[in-house]
Amino acid sequence: MVTETEMGFGEIESLKQRLSSFGIDLNLWGKGKAKTVEHLFAEVKSGEAVLEEREGELIRKTTVCKAEVFHTDAEGGRWHLKEEKQVFKDGRERVRKLNSSVSEKIKANEDPLASIKRGIVEELDLQGDLSVNQGETDEEEEESPSYPGLKTVYVLHKFTVELAADQFKSEGYQENQKDKTTYFVWEKVG
Repeated sequence: MVTETEMGFGEIESLKQRLSSFGIDLNLWGKGKAKTVEHLFAEVKSGEAVLEEREGELIRKTTVCKAEVFHTDAEGGRWHLKEEKQVFKDGRERVRKLNSSVSEKIKANEDPLASIKRGIVEELDLQGDLSVNQGETDEEEEESPSYPGLKTVYVLHKFTVELAADQFKSEGYQENQKDKTTYFVWEKVG
C-alpha cells in the first residue's frame, strides 16, 4: 500500500476531493471490507485502474484476469482452488465469494496471458511452467465492495489452469503483502 508520505499529500488530497465532488462518502472507506483511498491511488498510479467520468458519474475501470485453478491427483481426485479469506494487518478480515480461484488486475500495456501467469506465480508462489487455457472475455459493471459508492467496470479475461503434481500443496497457499495476507485452500470437486 502507498502511504500519503510516499505519494505526496497534495496528490492524495486531490483524489479525495475528486471522489467527494461526485458524492462518494469516504467515511465508509477503510472499514469492514472496504479498502482505503491510498489503495485506490496505488491502483491508478500503477496503471491497474483508471478513473473516468461517464454521464456525470465517476467510474473506476479495471481490466482483470480470472483463473479457475485445478489439480487432478494420482488417484484421479479433482481439486479446485478457492480464496478463503484476506486478513489485513490492522486485524480486519474479509471473506470474499469470488467466482474464480485467482484474479489479477492487468497492468498498463500488459498481455492478459502474461498477467494471469504473473498473478498465479505471485499469489501462489509457484515454480515451473503453467498449463493455462484462455477462455472468453466479458464486461461487468457493479458498485465495488472495495470502494463503496464508486461504480466499477470490470473487463474480465477468463482462464483455466491445471497445476502439476509438484505445484500442488494440499495445505493451500498464502500470499503475504505489506497490508494483508490472502489464504487459498483446496476443495475436492470430484
